[in-house]
Amino acid sequence: MSHRRSRETRRRLKKLAAATSKWFGSGAWYDEDKGRYIRYYSHRGSGYPKWLRTVANRKVRRAKNVPQRGGYRRVYDYRWELD
Repeated sequence: MSHRRSRETRRRLKKLAAATSKWFGSGAWYDEDKGRYIRYYSHRGSGYPKWLRTVANRKVRRAKNVPQRGGYRRVYDYRWELD
């Protein structure tokens, strides 16, 4: 890998880390031990999100007394499982 490509990768990881510093489950972070930014990925693109949505919808449909509006999130926290 050339120096220019390495520098560009570091720049992009630094930008991604700044943009996603408060997110959980995706983005990049700085590792003090290694002295560099590390990219980490979520399960997106693996078919896992689609299967998880199916499970979440089934649990919500079969639940009793689901609260109005956003109450379905209390039945099954899809976002937390995804990350």
